[in-house]
Amino acid sequence: MSVLIDRGTITARIDEIVRGAEHVSIDHDRVADLARRMAERLLGADRHATPTLLTPDQGPMVNDRDTLQFYLMRRSQSFTIWRWTDAAQHGVEAWDCHVGGELYTGERAVSACIMRAIDDGLPLLDADFLETITREQLADVYRDEVTGEVTYQMLDHRLEKLHEIGRVLNRFYDGHMVNLMERADGRMFREDGNGSVQRIAADFPKSYGDEPFVKLAITVVHQLHNRLDAGLPTTEEFARLVRIDDPENSLGPADYYIPLFLTRWGVFRLSEEMTAMLRERRPIAMDSAMEREFRAATVAVFDEVQRRSGVVLAELDHEFWYHSAFRCRPCDPGASEEDVPCPVRDDCTAFQRRPALMELGWPLVYTPYY
Repeated sequence: MSVLIDRGTITARIDEIVRGAEHVSIDHDRVADLARRMAERLLGADRHATPTLLTPDQGPMVNDRDTLQFYLMRRSQSFTIWRWTDAAQHGVEAWDCHVGGELYTGERAVSACIMRAIDDGLPLLDADFLETITREQLADVYRDEVTGEVTYQMLDHRLEKLHEIGRVLNRFYDGHMVNLMERADGRMFREDGNGSVQRIAADFPKSYGDEPFVKLAITVVHQLHNRLDAGLPTTEEFARLVRIDDPENSLGPADYYIPLFLTRWGVFRLSEEMTAMLRERRPIAMDSAMEREFRAATVAVFDEVQRRSGVVLAELDHEFWYHSAFRCRPCDPGASEEDVPCPVRDDCTAFQRRPALMELGWPLVYTPYY
């Protein structure tokens, strides 16, 4: 098990990184603008306008105890969801895969592959199976049905994570995520160390450790909670276990897509070195100062937007990620509103005032954590 972490420690570490940052600074005037737009959008009549992506090809269509198990397994696979198209020329694209006659991209491709496997009878919700799944079985999960190839990077890391999840569930939680959530009792962080985020990050260090950012652990808890607003059949047990009684302890997920949105919207100011790295699509070293700075700045912006807007972080999480993945990523200077519908384009720094920012990609990091 990893060392337990608490929200106060996370905040102190994030603040320390942001204060000493050389590659990323935060434009607080633009944060204020962003917070105003998020409040207008997420506290008003338009709050459910962003799609949830909850369809049968993407995940369970019911909220029950097996949905808890699904998300613990599923989010362990949410990292490095991109691939090179031409390494020599630094070409990169979101990973995609043909599943069920459709070409899926990014997170949707991962979910479609996993749901295909579950529908075909692979017991990916069974801890005993996860503990012993083979590399060949996992490769079949991510196989493109048109090309027959498996191009999802870092397959061995993905296998190690599933083994860890099965092993830890069997050893400490009687084989099921429901028992972890019972101990958390609606809190992400607890003084006794049994908060949901604390336990996920501490007990599954290969899959969810990532201190101090605990990005994937936060994502599991946020996404389970957000399903309460999705209009799905929900058991009383599920609703009780995924409630968040300590929203003040939440934090924004530090991934690679959201910095793309924050950079284009003018919230992030980047050093010349980092600007060149993003323009030239060069990988940033995991745990380097540059990587930790853009991740810490992301968490800090989430906190400030939450304070200014009053929107809970679980909702900001989904909104920022959706902006990044489905609006910023496909956008270019010539994109029309019909091509890429975007509710905040009218005040986007990159699109309206600094087109050079449109040349910057998302930060590329070989990491098992996002």
